[in-house]
Amino acid sequence: MSRARYDWSKLCTDLLRSILESLHPKDFHRARTVCSSWYSVSTTCIRPLYPWRILFRKSSTLLFDPEQDKTIETEHPGTDFSKHCLMASCSNWLLIIDPRLDLYLLNVFTCERINLPSMESLLLRNASFYGNTTSSNISACLWMNERTRDYVVAWSYKEHYLFSYKKGDDSWCEHKGTRCKSLAYKNNKLYVYTSDDYVKILDLSGDSPNEIVEGNPYRNHRFHFVLQPGEHVWKKKVAITNSGEVLIVLSLRGLHEQRLFCIFKMNVESGNWERVDSLGGEMLMFGYGVTIRSPIKEIDGQGIKSDSICFIDYDLWPAAGYFRPNRQIYCGIFDLASSTITWPKISDASVLKSFWFVPGYA
Repeated sequence: MSRARYDWSKLCTDLLRSILESLHPKDFHRARTVCSSWYSVSTTCIRPLYPWRILFRKSSTLLFDPEQDKTIETEHPGTDFSKHCLMASCSNWLLIIDPRLDLYLLNVFTCERINLPSMESLLLRNASFYGNTTSSNISACLWMNERTRDYVVAWSYKEHYLFSYKKGDDSWCEHKGTRCKSLAYKNNKLYVYTSDDYVKILDLSGDSPNEIVEGNPYRNHRFHFVLQPGEHVWKKKVAITNSGEVLIVLSLRGLHEQRLFCIFKMNVESGNWERVDSLGGEMLMFGYGVTIRSPIKEIDGQGIKSDSICFIDYDLWPAAGYFRPNRQIYCGIFDLASSTITWPKISDASVLKSFWFVPGYA
């Protein structure tokens, strides 16, 4: 007697949604990759967004869910995270670079790895590439469509070199003459905050990137601002809100040595950049070029809430021990309303560094 076969992709939508919503976050994010129909149903599930931390040991990762106060450990045999640098994240994916300047994408839940094209030919033409890759000399952004598995990667090295790659390309595209300080990506557009404080927009939808000139309202409006007494800038980053507005976010030292962030948005009518004190109910991942759309689940005691900025300690003005080799890297959350910082703790001495990511966000 033959055994009946059932097509699990054709489960009743309401039943499948009920099953998916009952799963632990790790199992949920694995299940939604089973097939396109499961992914479509997963997008209708009620699962509030909030940032997690990924903690790196030398050859394993710990995923910390702040809502459940639980940690998931995953081994990565043969990988030495002490020598690899996390460049950006998008949803469940990380963009990582190794000491040889080889880049790859890593899914934090499934451990799937996507190797990106070799940089060897570009390295041979640019001898100045050789050296340590750290968060201080790299800027990057990543976009991944979980359903179609399309992705876009862009990164800049020492502000002098800018490269982009999207799934299906034959090789990296080098954007010569574009000195890049920070990057953001949204809707096929790469936003480049240049070293001379302008915002350049590149259209990546075609076979080759093209600069958007007429359709770029920021092109002729150099970012200029007046510091308050006692303020000194440490870093400048570009970010795009869910509505498509461009933000410039500064990390600085304020009066009485206070370390803080401030946000600027351009007034389209006047062309002036104006300081704002809210993200409109969204949450910002500093340096990753994105805001997290509402609703954001607020988690008591963790500092996770809307109108705040998730950051890593080296995003702030250097404090004591900043330049100490092999120090732990901590995550923090800055509350825009009160200008206060919450520091989630790392009790495990074997953790080398920690970063933020937002499961399910795209």
